[in-house]
Amino acid sequence: MGTTRIKVIDLSSDEKQIKTSRKHAEKITGAAKIKEPEKKTVPKETEEPKEPKEQEAKEEKSAEEQTSGPSDSYATSVTDKEVKAKKETQRHKGAKYQQAKKLVEDRLYKVKEAIELLPKTSTVKFDSAVEIHLNVSEKNVKGNVNFPHSFGAKQKKLKYLIFSDKKSANDDEQIIWGDDNTIANIEGSKLKAGRDFDSVIASPKFMPRLAKIAKILGPKGMMPNPKNGTITEDFEKVISNSGESGYAYKSDPTAPIIHAKVGKFSQKPSDLEENLKTLTMAIGLSKIKKATLASTMGPAIKLDIASL
Repeated sequence: MGTTRIKVIDLSSDEKQIKTSRKHAEKITGAAKIKEPEKKTVPKETEEPKEPKEQEAKEEKSAEEQTSGPSDSYATSVTDKEVKAKKETQRHKGAKYQQAKKLVEDRLYKVKEAIELLPKTSTVKFDSAVEIHLNVSEKNVKGNVNFPHSFGAKQKKLKYLIFSDKKSANDDEQIIWGDDNTIANIEGSKLKAGRDFDSVIASPKFMPRLAKIAKILGPKGMMPNPKNGTITEDFEKVISNSGESGYAYKSDPTAPIIHAKVGKFSQKPSDLEENLKTLTMAIGLSKIKKATLASTMGPAIKLDIASL
């Protein structure tokens, strides 16, 4: 350590101030030790009193931190989120739905057994629709089916965009004839899939040109595909097979799931079974991975599709 040097002033002497070490200063002044000036402390009485409410709040906060700690507060917040999420999932599911759900066991039901259970699980007073929800193994699954037992499902008149050199003699409002300008209009959003046309049919010759708009038609499930018969020279056959009397089905654009109606409660169970069989056979049993049957606003019943 270095030597600390201090100034020594002798008031009785005319000599100038001298610099010396601490030990030398002790010898000159005769002091045993040169103490540093003590810091003045303010009496407690002079301190400004804290506001009672502020003081109480701080004491309560410190007490909570000692007893609970940060981990408890985090756990509480997580629990609150879980409770909130659970409440949201139960939204629109009242006492009737919960009561109906108790009647459905967590197992696969035979088709006849499921259809017989449907009226018992109904939560509405009107003639409910019978719905089938199918998880399929492929995307963009779509088609048209004619149910043997009609239930009033109205099919809108589809509008077709057709790329073919072969054109029908009669101008039909149901058909838009496609060419290179049509492809450019689709790219520029002048023509939109789902608004201006509902299905696209093309001859094999036009398929390389449609590659430009594959990213637009693909997500909509409208890209021509040999599996659903939309790549063909015989476009008239495709249109005739999907007439107004048929029921159009297709998978969801965001997931390989098909939601369809197969009848109503007012129909006979045998009629519902035949409609269900017609739909599943049109889609293909090999493509169906999972099936659930339900009524309008009713709980889902897991279905053994192989029992058809």
